Amino acid sequence: MRVCPLVMFGVLAVFGTTAGARAVPCPVPSGSHPTIQSAVDDVGCSEIELGSQVYTENVEIGRTLSVSGVSAVATTIVGRVLITGATSVVSLADLTVDGSDPAVAGCFPEVVDVEDGAQMLGANIVVINGDGDACLLFGDGFEDGTTGAWSGTTP
Repeated sequence: MRVCPLVMFGVLAVFGTTAGARAVPCPVPSGSHPTIQSAVDDVGCSEIELGSQVYTENVEIGRTLSVSGVSAVATTIVGRVLITGATSVVSLADLTVDGSDPAVAGCFPEVVDVEDGAQMLGANIVVINGDGDACLLFGDGFEDGTTGAWSGTTP
C-alpha cells in the first residue's frame, strides 16, 4: 500500500515540473545556428536570442516565435524581416533592423514587413527603412563593377 502513494507522488512531481517548463532559447550565432534564418528554420527554436553583433541577412519568419537581441544599439539586422502566416505571432525585442545599408540585397521600402494576417509584437526596436533611390538589384558587386558577369543570385 505504501508503494502507490510514492508512485503517485513521483508522477505528480514529473507532471508538475514539465507542465511549467519553459523552452530553452536558441542562441545565435552558435554551432547549430550560425545565422538567424537557421534558428528560424529549426522548429525546436521558439525563442531566439541574438548576440551583440551585426547580422547581414534577410530573415523570413512563417511561424510563431520570439527574437530578441541584447539591445537596439548592440544587435542589428542589416536586411529585411518578413513575417507571414495567418497564425504567426512574432515578438521582436531589443534590436535594430536596418534596410538602408548598401549591403542589403533587394529593394525593400519597408524592412519589417508583416503580411497574410500575421501579427508582430515589439519592444525596443529601431527600424531604418530603405531609400528607394539607393536600392540594389544585386548584392554581389554587379552595380559597382566589381564583378565581370551577370549575378547568379537575385534578392
